[in-house]
Amino acid sequence: MSTFALWRLFHRPARGVRGSDSADSTTMLAVFAFAAATAIFLTVLGGLHGFIWRASPDHSVPCLLDNNHCDPAMLAAHKHVIATSAAAADQANYASTYIVLALFACLLLLVPFAALAGSAARLAASRRDARLAALRLAGATTGQVVRLTAFDSALQALAGALIGIAGYFALMPLIMLLTFQNQHFTFAQLWVGPVALVATVAGVTLLALLSALLTLRRVAITPLGVSARQGQPLPSRIRLLIFAVAVIGALAILSNMQLINAGTGAMIAIIFGLIVGCFALINLVGSFAVTIRARSRARRPRNAATMIAMRRILDNPKRAWRNVSGIGLAVFIAGITSVCSLFGSLASGDPNSADAIMMRDIGTGGLLTLAFAGVLAAVSSGVMQSASVIDQSNEYNMLVLEGTDEATLRKARFQEVLTPLNTVVLLAGVCSLLLLAPLVGNAFTQPGPLISFVGGVVLCYALVLVGAVAANRTAARLACVTARADD
Repeated sequence: MSTFALWRLFHRPARGVRGSDSADSTTMLAVFAFAAATAIFLTVLGGLHGFIWRASPDHSVPCLLDNNHCDPAMLAAHKHVIATSAAAADQANYASTYIVLALFACLLLLVPFAALAGSAARLAASRRDARLAALRLAGATTGQVVRLTAFDSALQALAGALIGIAGYFALMPLIMLLTFQNQHFTFAQLWVGPVALVATVAGVTLLALLSALLTLRRVAITPLGVSARQGQPLPSRIRLLIFAVAVIGALAILSNMQLINAGTGAMIAIIFGLIVGCFALINLVGSFAVTIRARSRARRPRNAATMIAMRRILDNPKRAWRNVSGIGLAVFIAGITSVCSLFGSLASGDPNSADAIMMRDIGTGGLLTLAFAGVLAAVSSGVMQSASVIDQSNEYNMLVLEGTDEATLRKARFQEVLTPLNTVVLLAGVCSLLLLAPLVGNAFTQPGPLISFVGGVVLCYALVLVGAVAANRTAARLACVTARADD
């Protein structure tokens, strides 16, 4: 049987068979996640391209790096404008700074982008594994399973990426309303070109393929290991020690006043590198922190909903952490944005001066990056929460058949999200304040930066809660059975 024919049978709706609707829902959620990730990534990449377009005499990257690659006529015109206009000369002096900051924003958002695309791939794989395991037990070869998985994953990612391109075009007019360098973006500046579009689609598809094939190893090697539910190992305490040592080391480096003598570029690179590195370490210690919190609540549960939620978290703490981990970076960005708002408030004198424009643009860019990070975190969280509900539909049905009321299950689902969510917000918030304190001194004692930081955290928190509501709506649509699956 050909791979395409097997794929059609794999996705053929089965009337009267439980789980076919949830499989369709999983596919739609995966496509939506890929689309959201692609749209936001292309939008941010378009902003970076816009700053490069403005800084380069002939609007190309080679010309920006080396004037010998510039069009002679456009280079001469660019030099003439700078020589005759003081405003243009000031803008040219800050052009490289805008590009560096835009590139840093892109690098920051690569983390939630990859997390969202990875969650979409895991979402599809979580429902695919059990069905592929059944095919393996029925006699399908490893090669057939691999080809089917590759085809299915690539098709979902490709569909999502193409929809994301349409979303990128839809977001363009909104970005054009924003003012940077005292002027609005144009379509030509935000247009990344066909090569970037093709590369993005290929990258998203490749990421989906890698994620799916990595998870497929369990099916290819031992299909019974997928069909039989296996517990996940709990995180080791060594993660906490590594995290503590890294944070202390970062604080020591950031508190070193000799950073000022290292040059602006080197200082920015060191600061941003340490902040991003510590955020990466939060992912290392996050599942451990969630485990500790869930254990403490499971020892003295207030009600049945708390016990169900904590046992689900302890059953797979990594999954519970992944559901809300995106907000960790959003909290870090909220801290950076609060500092950016402080820079914007420091702008004084002529509002049209290059310094004042730069300060305002830093604040605007920080808020825009926070908005994108919050949306990515919310979509990723909502997708993963909905996937968890779909993946655990059998357990929910068993609880209903055993007499658990729907209200208790709804409370359990919310607590299953709120416990790791509160943990990640607290952990990332404290780390962000600790790392930024040596850089901005007592700035967080002022109302402006503090309000900006708290407001950003509350916004991201609310967006993730919207995902929790969406997951509950997904659960409400799952049809409860009236008999056990093994009857």
